[in-house]
Amino acid sequence: MLKKSNSLRKKLKDAVTDLSVDIFGYQKLVTTNIIQNTRLISDQLRIPKEGLFLKIYQKDHTIKAFLFHRSKAIQEIPTKELAYFFIDRQTAELSRIQNKIAFSIKKYLSDLARINALDIEKLAIWIHVKNEKVIINAFHNDQFVKEITMGSLIKFFR
Repeated sequence: MLKKSNSLRKKLKDAVTDLSVDIFGYQKLVTTNIIQNTRLISDQLRIPKEGLFLKIYQKDHTIKAFLFHRSKAIQEIPTKELAYFFIDRQTAELSRIQNKIAFSIKKYLSDLARINALDIEKLAIWIHVKNEKVIINAFHNDQFVKEITMGSLIKFFR
């Protein structure tokens, strides 16, 4: 009976992990920032925004980010510019905020790797905008792991 109870408890916990109330509108703000930054980069590079993908991963304990056009890497995104995707530009200029963003992403990747028994160095988050909607997916090497909700990603940023 105890084993069934633990199993049920785990299922319930997994079901409500992403359930939260965004009373401050942070989720909407981050979604808007991602869409606006993708549009800005799209305009600068003259590439349709639907073809742009942001890959975030950890290499040698450091967060790295690259911008891809379809499957081809086109430029590295420094931490300062990565922060623009998640917070307003004025706040992103603060180095302590940039460090917090990198630390938060690192923590998220670490937890995701631990929960799914994956190698963190082979885990990546891919962010993409399609039809004005932000799509976030996790991949281990080239294998799809799961779709990530905005709420579950940004809860690490608070």
